[in-house]
Amino acid sequence: MFEIKYPRNKIYNENFLDKCDPKIAAFYQEYCSRKKGRKMPSRGDFDPLDLKNYLSGITLVEQNRETGELFYRLAGTEAVELRKQDPTGKAVRDHFHGDSWEEVEENYRYICQCKSFIYDHTIDKEKIGNFLHEELIFLPLSDDDDFVNIIMLYSVKCLNCSE
Repeated sequence: MFEIKYPRNKIYNENFLDKCDPKIAAFYQEYCSRKKGRKMPSRGDFDPLDLKNYLSGITLVEQNRETGELFYRLAGTEAVELRKQDPTGKAVRDHFHGDSWEEVEENYRYICQCKSFIYDHTIDKEKIGNFLHEELIFLPLSDDDDFVNIIMLYSVKCLNCSE
């Protein structure tokens, strides 16, 4: 059993569908439709042209099969804008966006070991005085329906939102 040390604002079952942004729900349904009887779809099951309405919010993280290391394979324009740099090709450990590496790593390890998703919802007061509301879903992808080689993230952000 996976031990969760950082459960703050996270949902590990489909109850998130009752409260999430409609774009997150639609993206999750799109993901589920690609499974075709498997636990997880593969990256090849997604055509970027079919995802054009979501592309700016998608980030792909690749897990190295031998070492378990995580690398950004692709970062949507929203992820690049938030970080003020493009993390594509770089190690997640060195370029993550989150409160701590331990919490970020736990999210990815959960996805890879449990072969399941996480929905994360945060509201942060930014230094410039705006409220940032972010919803994020982590989804596993696998070429063999066993080893999670890609973690697909989709995020929706709203600046100056109160909730």
